[in-house]
Amino acid sequence: LSGGQKTRVALGKMLLSKPDILLLDEPTNHLDVDAKDALKEALKEYRGSVLLICHEPEFYQDVASQVWDCSKWTTKVL
Repeated sequence: LSGGQKTRVALGKMLLSKPDILLLDEPTNHLDVDAKDALKEALKEYRGSVLLICHEPEFYQDVASQVWDCSKWTTKVL
């Protein structure tokens, strides 16, 4: 499997197990546009807590209820 396919399988297995919390570090790496859209929709429907590390505002804008900027050795809530 390619990197993107492996990521899709791992994310699918994780979401099907229905955990209470998801800790996702750059989950969009190796995903194409369609896979990113599917992941975004799955996260919108997810009822647990999500801690998401992501550098793509266009991905997390509609998913996150709170965004923390941890750049320049400081942390601020946007």
